[in-house]
Amino acid sequence: MPRCLITGATGFVGSNLAKHVGQLGWDMRCLVRPSSDTSRLDNKAVTLVTASLETGEGLQAAVENVDYVFHVAGRTTALQPAEFDATNVAGAKHLAEACAQQTSPPTLVMVSSLAAGGPGTFEQPRREGDLDQPVSDYGRSKLSGEKAASKFAEDVPLSIIRPPIIFGPGDHAGLSLYKTISTMRIHLRPGFRKFPVSLVHVNDLCQAMTTIAQRGERVQASDNSGRAAGTYYVAAERALPYAELGRVAGAAAGWATLALPFPPAGFWIAGAIGELFGHARRRACLLNFDKIREALSVGWVCSDEKIRQQLGYQPAATLEERFSETVAWYRQQGWL
Repeated sequence: MPRCLITGATGFVGSNLAKHVGQLGWDMRCLVRPSSDTSRLDNKAVTLVTASLETGEGLQAAVENVDYVFHVAGRTTALQPAEFDATNVAGAKHLAEACAQQTSPPTLVMVSSLAAGGPGTFEQPRREGDLDQPVSDYGRSKLSGEKAASKFAEDVPLSIIRPPIIFGPGDHAGLSLYKTISTMRIHLRPGFRKFPVSLVHVNDLCQAMTTIAQRGERVQASDNSGRAAGTYYVAAERALPYAELGRVAGAAAGWATLALPFPPAGFWIAGAIGELFGHARRRACLLNFDKIREALSVGWVCSDEKIRQQLGYQPAATLEERFSETVAWYRQQGWL
């Protein structure tokens, strides 16, 4: 029976990964803080371990005698870039270092982000061999985290997965979209542009992660191949314009949704309000200048041709089916 450790197991992606790994019958440890809310986890099926990604304290014991480590923990919003670095860069370094110090280092699968690679369009989707061009502090921190972990690639079998927008059961960010649509039956899109985006359902992402752990390509310490060995993009069966995303999401809930263009200046004003509110309460808001820089890019499309051809990855359902499943979960939980 494979043994694994999951960081970020109490969050949206991590808790879904823990459920998926449990269904596979793997022996599982979940890295938590003393203050973590573990209600999303089946505590009978997991072993909880306490350690710090920021300082590295306790990580060697946490990764001892495991076959796979899934590094899902990360910061998506911050008041200052240094906050991103403390979690997304230092955390990746400390975890990879702890793995490298094991007699038999485990395979490390690191969840990064399309933001680390940069924007992509229908015509030029982001691919693994492209020059990385992040446009946000968040994206730059995820790329730096990849590089920090890759310094241990000679000793640690390492793979990196870069998902786009992730949605599914437990997703609070997606819930905000539905609450807006449910209130006004409108979906705001950035300007009059198509603004194409890729998405991935959390269950498909979890399946991809365990497949990569078992059969995936590994990062090479010195990779000059131009194909970014060990790195994978993953996505749903199609990308779509942001306006269509709103219509598909609304239709899953039984709502007719009108996509309205919102001027870029309005996004900057909303970002400024988010920044002020975040600094006032000393906790970053989901809507801030960093996210506005991402929202006003040309688009966020990636090609998952590599993982499809190399590992046989296929989304298990269409976007329409996945949004219907997500809405049903929201309603079952009383979130919507």
